[in-house]
Amino acid sequence: MSRHVAIIGGGVGGLAASIRLAAAGVRVSLFEKNPRIGGKLNLWQVPHPHRPNDRPFRFDTGPSLLTLPFVFEQLFTAAGEKLGDHLDLIRLDPIARFCWADRSQVELKALAADTETELLRFAKEQIPGWQSIFAHGRNIWDLTGDLFLYHSPEQSLRGDGFNPRKALSMLTVPLRIGMFRRFSRLIDRHISNQKLREILYQYATYSGASPFRAPATLAVIPFAEQHFGGWYPRGGMYRIAEAMESIAKKLGVIIRTETPVNSVIIENATARGIQLATGETIQSDAVLVNSDVVYSYRNLIPAENRRRFTDKTLNRIEPGGSGMVLLLGIDGTYPQLAHHTKFMPADYTSDLTAMFETHTVPTDPCIYVCASTRSDPTQAPDRCENLFVLASAPAIDGRLDWQTEGPRYRNQLIETLENRFGLTDLSRRILVEKRFTPADLQSIYNANAGSIYGIGSNSRRSAFLRPPNRDKDIANLYFAGGATHPGGGLPLVTLSGKISAEMIMDDLGIANAGGDRAPNGGGRR
Repeated sequence: MSRHVAIIGGGVGGLAASIRLAAAGVRVSLFEKNPRIGGKLNLWQVPHPHRPNDRPFRFDTGPSLLTLPFVFEQLFTAAGEKLGDHLDLIRLDPIARFCWADRSQVELKALAADTETELLRFAKEQIPGWQSIFAHGRNIWDLTGDLFLYHSPEQSLRGDGFNPRKALSMLTVPLRIGMFRRFSRLIDRHISNQKLREILYQYATYSGASPFRAPATLAVIPFAEQHFGGWYPRGGMYRIAEAMESIAKKLGVIIRTETPVNSVIIENATARGIQLATGETIQSDAVLVNSDVVYSYRNLIPAENRRRFTDKTLNRIEPGGSGMVLLLGIDGTYPQLAHHTKFMPADYTSDLTAMFETHTVPTDPCIYVCASTRSDPTQAPDRCENLFVLASAPAIDGRLDWQTEGPRYRNQLIETLENRFGLTDLSRRILVEKRFTPADLQSIYNANAGSIYGIGSNSRRSAFLRPPNRDKDIANLYFAGGATHPGGGLPLVTLSGKISAEMIMDDLGIANAGGDRAPNGGGRR
């Protein structure tokens, strides 16, 4: 009889693990508390209020950019499928447009050479420094891409057996990749133009971190985006979740939505299954938890079984930054918007300080606007726009009441876009609207402290030594998702599903083809 794995949570990490396990012949049951799978990669769809027969407004509520598409190609291949048969990926150009109140702007292009041409116009003296930072990012990728992203630290160290030479080599990697330097110091050393510094600073926030505290190893993020491209799946980002769900079901995965889990069943320090909120018990040979790690340890695993992750330990884990999202269905269009436009504040450091230091709502935040209709007009009714607006916010610590702050911050963002950045009459052109605050992220997705990325990367430990994919005290208990190794964001969460699935197969004695590797970062595309 085949082995059975129960998965708690239908986010991207849980779906990726379910596909790999089912492709290896494992029986998989996946339980998701919300009506729709995908986790934070989700969807809000609503008709035009005056033209109900027109196509609806369609909003992706979470990630708005796909990077490292080869991660998904490898996942689909492992399932015997072709990515192109399920997703039509569009390479964005520009990847993003950065705008300031003085009307200056910079575009990050699809190709590095085109970005450098853009810099010739904006600040040509900065090109050598810009190239140095991206060369540093390429070096980090080549040293750690396969070692760190595709394997857990213990897998990388052990391999086919403990190798002292390999262990010694791994110990030198932190020095070679700048693990002991700050990301902001790396940037400031090479870039003197303040606006270009701000463009690079914001990459730290992609992992829920502050550039002034995070390690310089985060230089790998802008390199990877530039080198491997920024992509959008035609039909919307949620098409990724829909494709993964379709493949999982085709492989026999049982997916039960609107099915909250009450606890992990643990007997003799071994995970034996799960108990649903209804009281029903599901027996399994292993349990994979795809809900937030901090939430899961605190709420799904009895305290007597949590020797390493006591409440005191969990309280010390710093959550990553958060944000507030506005989904705005607009009458008419704003041609000045790119697919991704970032409206920069007068002082970006004040935005970061509010999010990570004072834990307040920024008085002058960076405002990110995604208008996916630029690449895909089917995402809104004719002569309309679907705007995803994101501004930074601190993780929940009890100081802010989002019932009050949400409406106030919403008005602040709308006024800033109207009056400073020229989105004329925005407030009067809104036809449909939805808001997500950190409190909503906590409630809907069980996100620790309402954080977008679960755990921040503001220290060397949190950037590289997150809670492990395999529990060290409870046998047959595994974790996948943004708060575990290797980190947050669509490709890394997908790889966490790969790592945890391979661990399960190894521990249960199931043949694992494996073999996926990170491509080399050398050369330019």
